[in-house]
Amino acid sequence: MTSLVVAAGSAYAFDIFEPEATNPSSAAGGAQAAIAESVSLQTALTADLDDAQAVLKSPDGKAAAKSARRALSTAIEDAERVVTSLKSVTTSPSDTEAEATALLEASDALADDVPAVTAALREATGAVVASGRQARLARAVSGLEKARDALKTAVVEGEQVHANSAADAVGRDALRAALDDAGDLTAQADKLIARAAEVQTAADTQTAAETQADASPAATAQARTAQAGSAEAGAASEASADVLSDAGRLTKALTEATAGIKEAAAAVSAETADDAAEAEADTTDPGADDTGTDPGDGTGTADHPETAPAGTCPEPDQVWSAENGHLSSSELAQIPFASGHYVRSDVVGALAELNAAYAAEFGVNMTINSSYRTYAEQEALYDPSSKTAAPPGCSNHGTGLAIDIGGGVAAFGSAQYDWLKANAEAYGWVHPPFAEPSGRNPEPWHWQSVKAPNSY
Repeated sequence: MTSLVVAAGSAYAFDIFEPEATNPSSAAGGAQAAIAESVSLQTALTADLDDAQAVLKSPDGKAAAKSARRALSTAIEDAERVVTSLKSVTTSPSDTEAEATALLEASDALADDVPAVTAALREATGAVVASGRQARLARAVSGLEKARDALKTAVVEGEQVHANSAADAVGRDALRAALDDAGDLTAQADKLIARAAEVQTAADTQTAAETQADASPAATAQARTAQAGSAEAGAASEASADVLSDAGRLTKALTEATAGIKEAAAAVSAETADDAAEAEADTTDPGADDTGTDPGDGTGTADHPETAPAGTCPEPDQVWSAENGHLSSSELAQIPFASGHYVRSDVVGALAELNAAYAAEFGVNMTINSSYRTYAEQEALYDPSSKTAAPPGCSNHGTGLAIDIGGGVAAFGSAQYDWLKANAEAYGWVHPPFAEPSGRNPEPWHWQSVKAPNSY
């Protein structure tokens, strides 16, 4: 783009403009008006230039695509040339009719250039903001997803450690609390990831609308300024900033929670290993009491069974079945609100309805920490010294009809637990007698379908 630069008196001297016969007083008056208009245009364009240069140095500008940054740099150079030309439109010392006429003609030419230059500058500025914000949001969401997935993995591993630990293990309660808190954090992450997608869509729509408006030659400088600072644009920018801030905060919280679970699980595992070593030492000590095991077959006594023989379970409210832990994929369905967790396909619909009611009440989905367990998974979790997990073949988790719920549900007397107690049965899910506070194995987190074959 070629910009017109007119120094005081030089246009006439170099015959760029030929003086026209005109009324001297009229030319002088017009020149004064042209000077005022030039100052106004210069002020407005300078403000846009300042904004554009600030955007290039901002986090959005640094994250924007190189092509968008180059386009904005070019637009800034064009605008700077026009500002220089506007500054040259001044009164001449001699204030002659010829110079006044030349100034009027230069001012008219610049007045035609400024709208196009301003529109190009604003369009390029908006493109850099949109490109950079999209890149920053994408990076933030990617980091958030990785932190969430790492926490979910830590929860699965932590649940196994918790299930295999003794009820009186030091650190077990701390591990339980960390696992429960993780459920709320992962739910928050899921909501924020969905929110980020909504904000990005809204920002893209707003940017497209602004670009179209700014590109219109018919738009006046005043209208474009009002449009650029519109409430819609401000709201979209504020929403994006909020999501970026929340994503950073939540990613940090997820990472810290993952570290906390791993630390607590390691402490419990170390104590469990020490206890196991002590128990082994006791059984090999000639002077030790060996009534806890039967040296004849190594299967354990009735009080401490190593596993449940086919067809039997140690508790009267447990029922062994050959199908337990061996369900086919066609018999199972993934829980819609808990990726990676499965229950029997004929109960998943009612569970989803229960969750919808729960989410309407508390604003988040239920946190599922455990669901269907294969026979191999039951074997890995089972610890004869703990009542937390039933022997393989005896657990309702192996039937696909039981779930463990985290978050506030995992505490007796919490608002979430009390709500489920009052409402879950209407959807076909109950808290079994064995898991009640007065039951043989109090577990506020264990819930199961009314179709479960037993009360475990």
